[in-house]
Amino acid sequence: MKKWGIIIAILGALVLAACASTGSLVDEMPGERLDILRVDVSKFPAVRNANPFTKRFDDFILDLSAVLPEEDAVNWAYFNRFVVRVQYFDANRNPIANANDLGMMTLVYDLAVIERPGGRGGDPGVNVGNAAQKQFNVMGGWTTAHTRGCIINLRARPAGLILQNAADHVRFIEIKEIIFYNDDMIEIDY
Repeated sequence: MKKWGIIIAILGALVLAACASTGSLVDEMPGERLDILRVDVSKFPAVRNANPFTKRFDDFILDLSAVLPEEDAVNWAYFNRFVVRVQYFDANRNPIANANDLGMMTLVYDLAVIERPGGRGGDPGVNVGNAAQKQFNVMGGWTTAHTRGCIINLRARPAGLILQNAADHVRFIEIKEIIFYNDDMIEIDY
């Protein structure tokens, strides 16, 4: 009987220990839990690629380091949605009607990795593999990306955003708006 009591006590202690530590990165990361963070796009040196794209999947890279709060100031894991609104332009700089298949974006943790062969973002401490999110259809008519944003699962402060043209006639992409938010707390209204 005593053995069962000891076994039950040990199992109970293990269950309580497991419950005490949720393992949630939101709880582990420092910084304020903001419901919404609108990036001030006017702080970017350029909101549109200076030179026209010459081929499909050319890059326009935005360095987020100057426009985002410091790493420990914001709990980046608390955000679960990410909205990017853009405008596409042709070779004559005329606006193109937004459609589902004109662009692609990648949110990255380490801009230096982009220069390495096979790089495209990478996870903190790993520097290989997929970035925080890779989303086709930047404007999101096909999904809820335009109205609710793309689902993200951040593990660190993002370092940059890569925008790519996914159509031959797109020569310029211009950033209009970038928003990180928590849709448990707030709903973006367009």
